[in-house]
Amino acid sequence: MMLKTGSKKRAFTLIEVMLATMVLSLGAVLIHEVFFKSLDTFNYCHNYFSVGYWLDEKIWSVQDNLRQSGPLANMARDGKFKAGNKDFAWNLSYDLAYDTQDLYKIVLDVSWREGPRDIKVSRTAFAKYVEKK
Repeated sequence: MMLKTGSKKRAFTLIEVMLATMVLSLGAVLIHEVFFKSLDTFNYCHNYFSVGYWLDEKIWSVQDNLRQSGPLANMARDGKFKAGNKDFAWNLSYDLAYDTQDLYKIVLDVSWREGPRDIKVSRTAFAKYVEKK
């Protein structure tokens, strides 16, 4: 609403200026939040895909080792690695599955810190020990 003054000049009221400032500030804050949420999501996806390739390679290595060595397999059960600027920790467990003598269940977990959250990705696979005759 514009006020008409005696000299026929129009001006905004203080309420209109305050309301316009509030709307613009709210819009700027919302755009800021959306930008940083999308950036956080992008970083999560980038780290997830980087870890995915490492997980696949490690699982294949463990499967190959268990297929060849079976109960004599001796592999590291945990460790750390760095991809880009991010530190990742991993934990490996394998045991005979379903009370069998030659089928191993492999569980590999990778975890990292993403801002205030702890992220954990897990893969499970199986390997069959083939005894050499």
